Amino acid sequence: MSAREPAFRTEPVNGDFRVPTVWVVASHRELGNEHGHPQQYTVMDEVGTRTLLNLGLQPVCFPRVPVARLPSLLAGVQGVLLGGSATNVNPRLYGEEPAHGDLAYDSEREAVSLPLIRLCIEQRVPLIGICRGSQEFNVAMGGSLHQDLKALGGPVAHWEDPDEPLDAQYRERHHVNLQPGGLLEHITGCSRIAVSSLHSQGVKRLAPGLVAEAVADDGIVEAFRWHDASQFAWGFQFHPEWGHQQHPRYARIMAAYVDACWARLASQTPLPVLMPQPA
Repeated sequence: MSAREPAFRTEPVNGDFRVPTVWVVASHRELGNEHGHPQQYTVMDEVGTRTLLNLGLQPVCFPRVPVARLPSLLAGVQGVLLGGSATNVNPRLYGEEPAHGDLAYDSEREAVSLPLIRLCIEQRVPLIGICRGSQEFNVAMGGSLHQDLKALGGPVAHWEDPDEPLDAQYRERHHVNLQPGGLLEHITGCSRIAVSSLHSQGVKRLAPGLVAEAVADDGIVEAFRWHDASQFAWGFQFHPEWGHQQHPRYARIMAAYVDACWARLASQTPLPVLMPQPA
């Protein structure tokens, strides 16, 4: 992984159509149907899905997976993406009672995502958790979350203005400091970067085995990874998938993930895989 501009393959080379597939973990929502009645839906992260396609990967989704099927399904993909969502990670999963009674949760997602994260670590499957996905990563490995960052009264506003247009909500809102000599500094070529921020919860206690790579000015961990540097397993509280076409630092993060997915595909097939080459 290096601070290079990505060069992604989006077309077949010499007739080779094999591309890495990435499991996009589904969320669950109650939405109004065409008659205005509430109905349960399984939904995918649209921005994450389009980003994977734009980067030459193929997103897939396995709705409502029984836990017993996770290993066999995971064996057939080259990466996992846990994207953002309007719901929150249930605090009971890290030993706390909900501080607010009006927050939305998604227990069906967590029934899949938490054991899937642990399997990714065990099986060395490239994993990227973004926003809520990073919080799930931390909780799955034994960490905890601040349930309400606003209540802390810190100097950094981590949350969006819901009245703004969507693009404005995803703009860079504050800075994070990258660990000197850390992997994220190496990937991005930066020591301090501006990031998007759309979250009311955040890392409280970083789980054992996870390493902080970026910290906001108020001390909130905004990026972390699994301690084994040879394995791509990262959590980002900000959104590199949203601005990767505009911001080189985000593009380099996504490039490192893409490289890891291609490497897994190459390790799974006896035939040569035409991987993207650096520009």
